[in-house]
Formats: sequence, structure tokens, C-alpha cells
Amino acid sequence: MTEEVKLFGTWLSVFNRRIEVALKLKGVQFEYIEENLSNKSPALLKYNPVHKKIPVLVHNGKPVAESLVILEYIDETWKHNPILPTDPYEKAMARFWAKYIDDKLWPALTKVWVSKGEEQKGVIDEIQKQLKTLESELKEKKFFGGESLGFVDIAANVIVWLVVAQEALGMEILTEEKFPVLHGWHQRLVDDAVFKECMPPRDRQLSFVKGIPMAAISLQTATMAEEVKLFGTWASPFSRRIEVALKLKGVQFEYIEENLSNKSPALLEYNPVHKKIPVLVHNGKPVAESLVILEYIDETWKHNPILPTDPYEKAIARFWAKYIDDKLWPAATKVLVSKGEEQKGVTEEIQEQLKTLESELKGKKFFGGESLGFVDIAANIIVFLLVAQEALGLMEILTEEQFPVLHEWYQRLVDDAVFKECVPPRERHLGFFKVRFGSSTASK
Repeated sequence: MTEEVKLFGTWLSVFNRRIEVALKLKGVQFEYIEENLSNKSPALLKYNPVHKKIPVLVHNGKPVAESLVILEYIDETWKHNPILPTDPYEKAMARFWAKYIDDKLWPALTKVWVSKGEEQKGVIDEIQKQLKTLESELKEKKFFGGESLGFVDIAANVIVWLVVAQEALGMEILTEEKFPVLHGWHQRLVDDAVFKECMPPRDRQLSFVKGIPMAAISLQTATMAEEVKLFGTWASPFSRRIEVALKLKGVQFEYIEENLSNKSPALLEYNPVHKKIPVLVHNGKPVAESLVILEYIDETWKHNPILPTDPYEKAIARFWAKYIDDKLWPAATKVLVSKGEEQKGVTEEIQEQLKTLESELKGKKFFGGESLGFVDIAANIIVFLLVAQEALGLMEILTEEQFPVLHEWYQRLVDDAVFKECVPPRERHLGFFKVRFGSSTASK
């Protein structure tokens, strides 16, 4: 194969499925890269810097984004087995109906799962009117494209998602009695050999929608109805823990920057015991202490787990996070305000603790395995420590020679797209340490 074709997508996405179906109809070989939308890969962000979304098709190094745009690109690049009509008017009509599906039907489908009562009933009525319009367009044809799958049929696979979702959630929107023509089309579509090959297992779809129905549509939409606030301060690694966890989960939140020298009445009200950040406020209920908050987040928003499900592995993750807070953090704060021999002794203490962590990390990309987890998020204080070391000219604490495993882990952590989004600007961070601790470490 002389061409390089890659597709960045995610298994549940109807927009991703459009591209898979088109490529398989054309017989184009491609490499599929599964994306975690709460922890997007650097490659995805590079290839789609505008929307930062899937699907993205990369053909010989050139990226194309937006599913309908990609479908047209595929049809114009590989001309056999056309998916768009050749007649200009028929082609315009196909584009019109695909745009109708994206502009009218899809927004209503996403809205129905987050609405309730009379509002939901109104949205269902709206969806059924749109389905009637599509039924009228389909009439006596086997497919929107005629005798075989075409551009509009591929775009309309959002209806397949609707049928799965309504079964999982016990709704009746598209039924055979109300929509006999669309129902027949749906059956032909899911029975098509190429389409069937691209469909994820039905049980997996059903269980996903039942478990987190709103996340199946949009994590962003799912959290709009909830009030989530985070009280923090920009330089705090504990505040950063919560930011990273919320962003990994795709949870929208309002961030409130606190001045710790002049704490707000709200912070003092929400954390009257310790009067510290971070504090998470979820629908008016406050949760304090960063490790406690992380567990709350993981238990409240269950998708993209940050703690293992196995009880023993979960206990071990809690152990190492506590080790970091009880052992490494006190030493890290002490080294900033010590001098001379005392500072040397504290540095050696920190290095012993880092050796222990290095042993635990061996053979893994992250403490959590292949992706960021509970311990990695807790261990972001190592990033804090290394920035402080650079700003204050401290003796070298974590070097590649002494700690090759931790050094690689550190690089993966700071290169992670979600983590990078939460890290304050480097120059500002360096300046903070110089102002806050510079006088303490100026003389040795």
C-alpha cells in the first residue's frame, strides 16, 4: 500500500462511523486510532487544532476534519464506488439532506436526553416532525441514495444511534407503526454488510447508554445542568489535581481563584474546618481535601475512571497517594525554606522517597497503567518541585541519570494534553517561586 490513511475517532461516535463506512465502501485500507476525548492525543490536537474533535482523516500526512467534509474528500479522492450522485442537482439535494440531519435532527437528539417532563415531550415532538420530513423524502426508495448506500444514508446513521438509545432508555420515538418507511430503511441499513462491519457490538452500545446516557451524546451537554465550582489558586498542585480530574471527566466547572491572604467569605463558608483550597462545590454541596475530592469526582462521574475498579488495586492507589502527601510533600515544602547542611539533608530525604516511587513505577507508562490515574494526579507535586528547583537554583533533586523511570514519567505527564491545559505558564510559575521563596534560599 503506497498511501498512508489514518482515521482518528472514537468507537461510539456516529460521525466517526460515517468515515469508516465510506472508506470500507471504497475499499480503502486505513489505520484506525481510537481517541479518548477526555484525554486527547497530541496527534489529534495537532491535526485538528481548530475544533480539537474527531473524526479526523489523515491522508499522506494531510489532515481533513468535519465528517461531511471528509466524506466529500473521500469521494473525490477515490472515485470508484461513488457515494455522491454525479448530477449537480442531485448532488446538491444530497448535501441539503445531510446538512438537514446535522443542523436539525442531531441537535434535537442530543437535547432529548438532558430534558425532562413537558420540555422532553416537546423535543420528542420536534424529532418526530423531522423524522416525518425524512420519511417523505425517502418514499419508495430502498436508500436515500437509491438502490445502494449513499451520502445521505451514511450521514443518517445518527438514526441508528437513536434506535439503540431509545431501546436502552425505554423511550418510543421511532416506531414501525409511526414511521414504516424509515423503519424499513433502518433495517436495510443495519443489515448491510459494510455498515454491519463498522457497528460496535450492540450490547456494548446498550450498556454504555444505560450507564451514562448523557455522556453518549456529549460530556459537555451532560454537565450543563449541574453546578460545579472549584475554589483554588493557580500555583497550587492540590488545586491542579482537581482541575485535571474534572477535565479528564469532561465536567464543566466554574473556577474561582482565591487570594489566600484574603480568603473569600464563600471559601470560609464552604470549608470552615481547614479554611483552605481546593474546595469543590457540586450543586451547592462542598467537598474539601484534594484526595477526598478526587474520589468524590470518580464516584459521581463514573466514565473515564481515575481509580481502579479492583478493590486491592484501588487500595494500593490510595496508599501511594497518601505516601506522596504524607512523605514527599512535607519534605518538598521543607527544602524550599532550609539552607546549607539542613537543605542537603532534606534533599537526600526527598531522593530516597523518589527512589521508592521509581520502584513502584517500573514497567508502567503511568502509575495508573497506560493512562493518567489517581496516583499520577496526586504526584503532580513533583512538577511543582522541579519548577521550584529551577527557579531557586536548588541542588539537583530529580535527574535523568538518577531517576530514568520517573524522568520519563514526568515527561509524559507534562506532555499530556489535559495536564498541559491545567499547568500555569512556566514563566509565571518560576516568578512565583523566586518572589515567594527566593530570599529564603539566597544564602547558603
